[in-house]
Amino acid sequence: MKRLTDLKYIAALLFALSMLLMLSGCDFGGTGDEKGINATLHGVGVANSPEENTRALQALVDSLAADGGGTVYIPSGVYRFAAGGSQTIGQHAIKLRSGVSFVGDGESTVLMPVGESYYGLDMFYFNDLLDVGEPIYLEGCSFEGFVIDGAETSSEVYTSAGKGFMINLFSDCHLKDVTIKNTDATGFGIDCPINSSIRGCTAIACGKAATEDQPGASGFGIGYGYSPDESLTISDCSAYDSRRFGFFFEHQGRFNSSLYSALPGQGAFTVTSSSSSGDLYGFGGIAAASVSYIGCNSIAARRSGFYFEDSVGCSVSSSATSGAGQCGLSILATGREAYLGEPSLSVVGLDIKASPTAVSILSEGEARLASISLSSVDVNGATVGVFSRASICRLVIDPTLYTSQKNDIDTSRIGELTTDQAA
Repeated sequence: MKRLTDLKYIAALLFALSMLLMLSGCDFGGTGDEKGINATLHGVGVANSPEENTRALQALVDSLAADGGGTVYIPSGVYRFAAGGSQTIGQHAIKLRSGVSFVGDGESTVLMPVGESYYGLDMFYFNDLLDVGEPIYLEGCSFEGFVIDGAETSSEVYTSAGKGFMINLFSDCHLKDVTIKNTDATGFGIDCPINSSIRGCTAIACGKAATEDQPGASGFGIGYGYSPDESLTISDCSAYDSRRFGFFFEHQGRFNSSLYSALPGQGAFTVTSSSSSGDLYGFGGIAAASVSYIGCNSIAARRSGFYFEDSVGCSVSSSATSGAGQCGLSILATGREAYLGEPSLSVVGLDIKASPTAVSILSEGEARLASISLSSVDVNGATVGVFSRASICRLVIDPTLYTSQKNDIDTSRIGELTTDQAA
């Protein structure tokens, strides 16, 4: 009799437990995970063909988007993906959708786009503005804890395609603890962001299909210019051995001035506590505007630790560069990006070590710089402290830097030269 009572008690307990699990949304079939919807339970697998993985993951993304969004969880493992679609330039594995996020298990979750393509293969892609002519934003997505490795991709012709992320127009999207390496083009190719962030991410050996003199091909490449509301923060990130820049910004009006004509507000883009090592240029921009580099460190840049070309309203503060092959800080005006206005740069606190020339300021032809301010710049006995062959409306330089170094400044091309301790 006692045994029967015990069995009834156990049965009642199991029934109550099953009801509790059902009400809490759990499924004995294993369709989800505490991190999100487990992609391996929806046809994605380490043993699958790249084509199978692409079809399965895209179907899951599309399904979640149709249901209002969700998070795709990709567990530890190496997953290969083939081209799943074509775009205006190149191909992509996965087309992103608003409201659909991705999370992995950190460095042990590796996504590998594979195969040869004519113009390049992006792992994650979104660019409806270019592809369908509609200004549609990717909204409300996050990407965290995985690696994209492009070691098994190649392209016949180098273009802007071949990125880890290729996103144009996105809002309230955030990337954290993502590593991208060995891509044909830029690793993090993120254009026209609004209220978005990149934190704790790493780019390694990106831009492998390019030469050092071709555009893009950088670790973190941020385009802007569609909306005056654009803003992005990058923090605690690292770039290593990029073909060109570790971190750079550029106005997309360089390529399509009728479509991209907006200018951001002051302080729209900030890069803080980030590092570059072995890149051609550590930090900077070409036709950049309102970019602030704060507490950043460039090590062994193959050309310049910080490089600004035709850039307006940018600043460097509390930063350092060491071992640059040519120059610690390079500033250039070409006149080709006149729609931005005359270039300007403010530097307050830059430690330059072991570079042949500490600061180089140049202008081409009739181009000129509006204002350059150099304060608390320590050049540590460089062969040339400040070299300038530039037309500058106003150069403000602290007196210690101006008088104590082997400077080579053509003062005849400077409208106003001020030696001000509070430059």
